[in-house]
Amino acid sequence: MFRTPVIFLILWTQMVKVESTCDTELQNGLFQDLLNMMLKIKGLSSAEPTNCNCKKIVIAFTASLSTNKNIGSHEVVKFDKVWTNEGKGYDANSGIFTAPSKGFYQITATIMSANGKNFHSSLLKNNEKTVGVYPGRGHYTGSANIVLKLKKGDRVYIKHRSDTEEIYSDSDHWSMFSGFLISE
Repeated sequence: MFRTPVIFLILWTQMVKVESTCDTELQNGLFQDLLNMMLKIKGLSSAEPTNCNCKKIVIAFTASLSTNKNIGSHEVVKFDKVWTNEGKGYDANSGIFTAPSKGFYQITATIMSANGKNFHSSLLKNNEKTVGVYPGRGHYTGSANIVLKLKKGDRVYIKHRSDTEEIYSDSDHWSMFSGFLISE
């Protein structure tokens, strides 16, 4: 299928209308070549051509608990089942997500309390409390959802508040911790 695309180019002070009859793939290639030539003329490009199809940095993690766990006072919750760890920011051994690059991150946690038990916790950024999660007593869930501006190396994790309490999970993975980079 051929279409007649119309491309307007502004070259310094003159507008030029370009019409062609070519397929989309060829049209995109021609447009990319023209853009590269314009950037070279303007001095905005190195000898290498630019590529408009830039790869976006993907940083995302999701981890959950596979079984019930007793969590001690002020202990970090270690979500052991890692589903996604693009960018390698989440460490299941420590339960801590370390930002591989700066940016705005969406962070989420869902905690289920064990039957007849409480579970008080907070989401922390570099030892600073941000939001709390309190599901209530016995097989209830609580969740936290926050956008944080992180620098490379900032650490985010879920920490139990006090005493020893049980966090619930089973093969349905009721308790989880997740996050992803929104933008740099």
